[in-house]
Amino acid sequence: MSEQALAGGRQTQGIVRVGQTVRRALHERSDYVHALLRHLEEVGFNGAPRLLGIDAQGREVLTYLPGEVIIRTPAWLSDAKLDSAARLIRRFHDATVGTSLAGDQEVVGHGDLGPHNLVFDGDAAVGIIDWDASVAPGSRLVDLGHAVWCCADVAEPAVPVAEQARKLRRMCDAYGWAEVDLVVREIGDRFRRARDQHAGAGRNKGAAIFENKVRWMDQTTAALIELSTPRGS
Repeated sequence: MSEQALAGGRQTQGIVRVGQTVRRALHERSDYVHALLRHLEEVGFNGAPRLLGIDAQGREVLTYLPGEVIIRTPAWLSDAKLDSAARLIRRFHDATVGTSLAGDQEVVGHGDLGPHNLVFDGDAAVGIIDWDASVAPGSRLVDLGHAVWCCADVAEPAVPVAEQARKLRRMCDAYGWAEVDLVVREIGDRFRRARDQHAGAGRNKGAAIFENKVRWMDQTTAALIELSTPRGS
């Protein structure tokens, strides 16, 4: 059966579709991710692929989730897509609370949530893909912050700041997260971590990209918080 390269998960290479399955190389945290996928199946969370096994080439075999994966930047997601994505992420997080997989942390985090790793059926977010080595115990805030950054087009020059704030607030509301200011600040912290990681690894181009995002957030954080906070709050 022929293999078709898949475009989701921006930085993950070698993922292919074979019939109604997806094949991808194992990584250093595959055992943990497989345990997580089995858990999500057991508790009835239908927004993740099912693990079917390992193929003859030593690749994991997952069910294929049909739909649209959005890799353009800015993403320009509709309000309905933003709402649905936030609700799906909330269900994923809730499914891991109090489990051994979360350990002493709040939830299990995906680590790279965004339109590039969400599958949409029309306006409905129906799946999360690219369960990579970044999947690990963590906090709701960090995982949600990453999702909001990517889905709400935060720090995208082509998108007006007021529109970024509106989308940001909408996602937080749909998730059920009241402290929007913490999400805004977490996005800035995410940019700083990425800048430092790139710089530490000698990836100067990546470090420069995130340094520009850090500067933008330093200049715009107050406005994002003000514009995303309802009057009277």
